Amino acid sequence: MELSQLEQFVTIVRCGTVSKAAEELFISQPALSRSMQKFEQELGVQLFTHNKNKLELNENGKFALNLAQDILKSTANFSEQVREFDRANRTIAVASCAPAPLWEILPFLSSVYPEKRLTSEVAENAKLFEGLKAGMYQIIISTEKTDDPETISFYAGKETLLLNVPKIHPLAKKKGGVRFSEIEKYSFLLYSHTGVWENVIHEQMPSAHIIMQENRESFEALKRESALLSFSTELSARHYGGSESNLLIPVLDDGATLHFYCYILKKNKEHFKEFIERCK
Repeated sequence: MELSQLEQFVTIVRCGTVSKAAEELFISQPALSRSMQKFEQELGVQLFTHNKNKLELNENGKFALNLAQDILKSTANFSEQVREFDRANRTIAVASCAPAPLWEILPFLSSVYPEKRLTSEVAENAKLFEGLKAGMYQIIISTEKTDDPETISFYAGKETLLLNVPKIHPLAKKKGGVRFSEIEKYSFLLYSHTGVWENVIHEQMPSAHIIMQENRESFEALKRESALLSFSTELSARHYGGSESNLLIPVLDDGATLHFYCYILKKNKEHFKEFIERCK
């Protein structure tokens, strides 16, 4: 018995006739009929009630259909798992709750594992831990601390929010710092792909008027040319550079500083031994 016979059997049942199934499978109708006859002979039972215009499943056929569907599904899962295993061996998938940690960790990983392909994404904290457990990610960076016995972790640094203020804005005089409560009344320009920082800003200033920008170039252009306030961090200012027309003023609230922690599954500890030792 071959998997192709199971696929043909399931397709015939779904299409209702041998001719329609043959069309879908790109084989001739007589060849498909012969294949199903051989299939029944190999099983030693009849699966169909042969009517003039179409085939109908008998009780054996209904039972066989469920088994065939399960086997085909299992085969597809098998293939995907093998491909996923191969990808995991050739790829290191890194995910972070904010963009900035990736700017340092990806070049570092590339230097430690030059033979590996790196992928990265920014995701919510909850998805990070689910993805790590599921094997979707090999390394995650989160602001949450956990004592999960299946993981190992180490401190991965911090990032502090800065208010980006045009020099002509009244807040430009507040060079020593500002608090969320005193700036909430203003309008803000916010780049949408900032991960956990977007949550922080919405939580700390729930009534603020915030204009979201999906495109980084559009965001930077509006930031330069408008009088709107926006946010940066010391890490993003270093990464993207500052602006001569704007000032960066620290946000003094405790919630304006995030601490990051790197997590790896314990079972992968030996695989990432060099990375862990060099990070620590």
